[in-house]
Amino acid sequence: MKQLISSIVEKSISNIYSLQEKVEINIPNKRFGDYSTNIILQISSKINEPIAEIAAKAVNSILKESKLFKNVECTKNGFINFTINDEYLSAQIKEIRKQGKLYGTSSIGKGKTVLLEFVSANPTGPLHIGHGRWAAIGDNIASLLSAVGYKVEREYYINDVGNQVEKLELSVRARANNKEIPEGGYGGAYVIDLAEKLKADLNKPNFRILLINAILDDQKRVLREFGLSFDNYYSEETLHKSGKVKETLNLLDKSGNTFNEGGALWFKSMDLGDDKNRVLVKETGETTYFAADIAYHLDKFKRGYSHIINIWGADHHGYVPRLKAALKALGLETNKLEIIIGQMVALFRGKEPVKMSKRTGEMITLEEVIQEIGKDSARFFLAMTSAQSHLEFDLELAKKHAASNPVYYVQYAHARLCSIFREGHGIVLNEKADLGLLTHPAERDLILKLISIKDEIISAALKREPHIMIEYAKNLSALFHNYYHKCRILSDDLELTSARLMLADAARIVLKNVLELLKVEAPERM
Repeated sequence: MKQLISSIVEKSISNIYSLQEKVEINIPNKRFGDYSTNIILQISSKINEPIAEIAAKAVNSILKESKLFKNVECTKNGFINFTINDEYLSAQIKEIRKQGKLYGTSSIGKGKTVLLEFVSANPTGPLHIGHGRWAAIGDNIASLLSAVGYKVEREYYINDVGNQVEKLELSVRARANNKEIPEGGYGGAYVIDLAEKLKADLNKPNFRILLINAILDDQKRVLREFGLSFDNYYSEETLHKSGKVKETLNLLDKSGNTFNEGGALWFKSMDLGDDKNRVLVKETGETTYFAADIAYHLDKFKRGYSHIINIWGADHHGYVPRLKAALKALGLETNKLEIIIGQMVALFRGKEPVKMSKRTGEMITLEEVIQEIGKDSARFFLAMTSAQSHLEFDLELAKKHAASNPVYYVQYAHARLCSIFREGHGIVLNEKADLGLLTHPAERDLILKLISIKDEIISAALKREPHIMIEYAKNLSALFHNYYHKCRILSDDLELTSARLMLADAARIVLKNVLELLKVEAPERM
């Protein structure tokens, strides 16, 4: 809708003043209209005319250009306010029902490919609640990008090389032999379970691989329960075995971006904006995690995606400059790589913080949360704020069957919409219903919210902020509940009932589309 209005205004401004301006459309306080723009203020400095005169010309041109608006007016301070034509709103109810599951989607990303890497937990234990947050946000971003036309691949990077995996192996071996866990090793009930499960394999040469696979299989199982599956699982070890790490180091060396010091090979990252130079190969001859990560990202670029997105935890914030410096040294277009740094989750039961997992002895696991509150509540709550914001997650609230629980509130709205048609005892929707009868302010508010879904999906996808869709679902549910209480849908007035049922069906379709994007169930009964 915003794109449509923007194009109309842009054309009018171009026709009058030969200016090619980008017009931003906003939603004002509803007493001013349905949409607004401050384009008059933007162009006034370029035109030697009073604001009132510019505005009058623009309004006249817009009204001539399109029949979309019932009213267009300009305020004294240069804002143009638009009120949408009632006939257009009525037609959109039919359009929603015609498009069904496709309503709200677009093709702005058509022909473009995205690789989205997220979660990528170490294969050293169960997924914790922080991983769950990246799983929810990352999966939602992928779904949103797909909804606006991008071809998206979800990828999980397996850190199966290095000290952490070695510590896990030593810890499991110690438990299997009833010995103390080594200093800095892994504790928790899951280590005991692994020791018991793999005890017969301790002496096998591939024991570490069996151990990693056991943990990875468990992580995949939990992610499936969470409604998430990845297209690619990419092993760090394959980078070493295939020679890609060595190849990457050679490329950095040939480009003049490495030096030897103290028996180690260093990357000249300070020359490219980092705060210090970074080790690529230790004096022991062992390559660093950084070296493998450069090779991994070089491989991502070679695979030819239009855009590459990583979601990392806050502890990786300082890692961004060195990685981008390395990619720049390799001559890659670093603007293709986008790194989202997410903040952590603080769990509560009411006002009491939840700190420890019974299973790991550390941070509470994603599986424990799913088992306690269910997949839908977990996905909804974990994606409810921007990734860049800390999240306070109240487990007790997530379990409530009350309007104070946002996921219950939204799902109840969908169930209530479905119940209307059950109460109608098989009533058939009348495609020829007179939608002009939908004149109540609550009906207009609801229709305007329904037709804004495409704008909301585009915004959420391009900003990488799925919580925009959660807010949309909550606001749409609130408008429907308001409509339900103020307007009797099933009544003796058959013509009005037919029109209101068409609106209710459109609301049901849109709300279900949003919930499916978020991979949250849209129940028909509650």
